[in-house]
Amino acid sequence: MIKLFLTLLLSFSTYLIGEQRTIVHEGMEREYILHVPKKLNQDTPIVFVIHGYTGSAEGMVAYSGMNSIADREGFIAVYPQGTIDSNGNTFFNVGYQFHDDSTINDVSFIRELLRSLSQEFKLNRKKAFATGMSNGGDMSYLLACTSSDLFKAVAPVAGVLMKGLKDSCNMTSPVPLFEIHGTADKISLYEGDLNNEEGWGAYYDLPSTIDFFAKKNLLVNKLVEQITNKELGADYDIFFERHWTDGLDQEVWMYRIEGGRHVWPGIKFNWWSNPLLWFYFGSGNDDINASEEVWAFFKKYL
Repeated sequence: MIKLFLTLLLSFSTYLIGEQRTIVHEGMEREYILHVPKKLNQDTPIVFVIHGYTGSAEGMVAYSGMNSIADREGFIAVYPQGTIDSNGNTFFNVGYQFHDDSTINDVSFIRELLRSLSQEFKLNRKKAFATGMSNGGDMSYLLACTSSDLFKAVAPVAGVLMKGLKDSCNMTSPVPLFEIHGTADKISLYEGDLNNEEGWGAYYDLPSTIDFFAKKNLLVNKLVEQITNKELGADYDIFFERHWTDGLDQEVWMYRIEGGRHVWPGIKFNWWSNPLLWFYFGSGNDDINASEEVWAFFKKYL
């Protein structure tokens, strides 16, 4: 009876979280979590959901809630696990100043993971998408600039564009982009940090970043409209910025959350008992659900 209970518990945990797997890349065993919907075909999309600095694949599964959307909509969700840096923190190598000595090639890792999974499940490799929180959002920008041959669209949440990446960005085909960002983010600063005062490395402000990708995608029209209003009961005023060109499929979007902190919208936190955490993360935001919004954007490009 106990053995049966443990087996059922393990099966239930695997269903909720996903299958924990490893792949050898450049001589290193890399971990990831895989969640596969019941129905698959060669056109099943694959979505990479990338955790933040000091985070984990398991944590990303838990707070994004992306698995339930994957089950409902029929896409594969993949949660890569970062490696450990010299400070003992998990990370993806996007070019932070304190990772200058790192030789980890996370672009190659994710490309290899996509190739391997595409072969295993006989997927159309061009139907791949990437989203992520903070460092995972930065990684999404990196994939847009280096892997437009494999990624249809990206959606960073609280991500930033590193200066070195912008200067070398090489999109060989359009990559639609959707950023969700709070203006009061104390970690990924909305106004950027080109002087590297915070020590992460120089990176651009969000308006410049969105304009850069709009130009990269050959988009000439712009519209900004308010989608939530504090006066009508919302937690935050949220503005939707849309860039497009008539006759082109690709678009660039941003949700600007006025006063929003460093958080994945759709979850609420009780940081009130810890002033330091509240300073950085606020109380969360459930005016929108980032995972639902991200998938709705990706779905445009199936």
